[in-house]
Amino acid sequence: MLLRLTVSNYKSFDAETEMPMVSSSKIRMMPDHVVYSNDVKLLKHAAVYGANASGKTNLIDCFRFMQQVLGSGLSLRTTSLYCRNNPRNKERKSLFELQFSIGERFFAYGFTAVLSKRRVVEEWLYELSSKSQMRLLERRAGEGKPETDLNLSGVAGTRFDTYADDFAENETGLFLTELNRSKRFEKDSPLLVFKDVFKWITTQIMVIGPDQPVMMDRFRDYLFDDGAKRVLEQILGSFDTGVSGIELQKLSKDELADLVPRPVLESIADDIERRISEERVSSLGVSIRGRSSLVIISLQSNGDMSAMAVRLRHASSRSLFDFAEESDGTRRLFDLIILLLAIGDDSVFIIDELERSLHPMLVRQLLKLFMDLNSQHRAQLIFSTHEASIMSQELFRRDEIWFVDRGARGDSRLYSLDRFKERFDKDISKAYLEGRYGAVPIFAELDLAD
Repeated sequence: MLLRLTVSNYKSFDAETEMPMVSSSKIRMMPDHVVYSNDVKLLKHAAVYGANASGKTNLIDCFRFMQQVLGSGLSLRTTSLYCRNNPRNKERKSLFELQFSIGERFFAYGFTAVLSKRRVVEEWLYELSSKSQMRLLERRAGEGKPETDLNLSGVAGTRFDTYADDFAENETGLFLTELNRSKRFEKDSPLLVFKDVFKWITTQIMVIGPDQPVMMDRFRDYLFDDGAKRVLEQILGSFDTGVSGIELQKLSKDELADLVPRPVLESIADDIERRISEERVSSLGVSIRGRSSLVIISLQSNGDMSAMAVRLRHASSRSLFDFAEESDGTRRLFDLIILLLAIGDDSVFIIDELERSLHPMLVRQLLKLFMDLNSQHRAQLIFSTHEASIMSQELFRRDEIWFVDRGARGDSRLYSLDRFKERFDKDISKAYLEGRYGAVPIFAELDLAD
């Protein structure tokens, strides 16, 4: 689970900014919104409010950026991602750090980089405890190869030293990525901790943009499981979408080619083949979601590929409807419900503009459903929104509501509702719209006279 995000000099965030997911010790309400990890009380939810262009999306992008750098290093696009509100920031380091738990173990992983120069300056990974911290990985540009305080010997020690020697001059990539690049470790290898951390950051954190379809391997399994499919149909029906059933129709090669561009299909097939080899399984599948279709592709280890399109049935019609024929709201709801089915321990769902294309009552119902389904899990939901109707102390704790506001120079400031110490019966939605907490648009007067 996520304990804390720290960022500085990234897009609109200039000064070092923290978003802790540790609960306030002064708030006793809604104990089911808190999960214990050892002796640490972590929040399950965070709702982020702010005016347009305040920096909400940039906060969400911090998570995606860290995943992208772990995937492919600092690209050319990153050279302009420093906070450009201050010219001096071009030469200044940018900071990115996540503190999180995997099971009962706590970690801090992060790096600094001069983005304008595509140069990683520092990288570190520590295992944290209440009394001490252990350096699992540390590197500093110009100070030799990466180091560790892990007790490595034999094969593990040799492998770490070899990877460190080969990586010593790399300025655009991260050593944690190198330790996971097609590397296989023995079941009892001390190096497995690097795989656990890499996997948690890159797969357990799911970042969803307002117009970004959800693509999940596990979604294929839900649709091929009659019980799981019925649950999905029931949820869609309960949200008054008109959808009463989900059907799968087999696609020919020509039909598939019309729905999925050939370069995309070839890239997906190559990725599935690689994963089949690495994971040593007989088949794998993925969902491909576009505005006009939702396609499930399966690939066998012998190279055979099959594809099926998702069609939706409405109670008032005998016909099946293409995904493209549904409203934006139904398609968005379909995506978000898929996330609900994926709730598992240590999952972190991060959604930008949760309310996009959804009625306010649907947003509230969706949140309640997530909270109900998550009651027995250690999962978190972090989302940005403009929907003031869900800003309620009946739905969230004070320490679960956050604001992003613009400073005098346009830099983003992040702060919690908890700092205002409001009474439990305060109508915080009304107070927010009246400007009590900031993070609302400020309109200038216009003189439109000729």
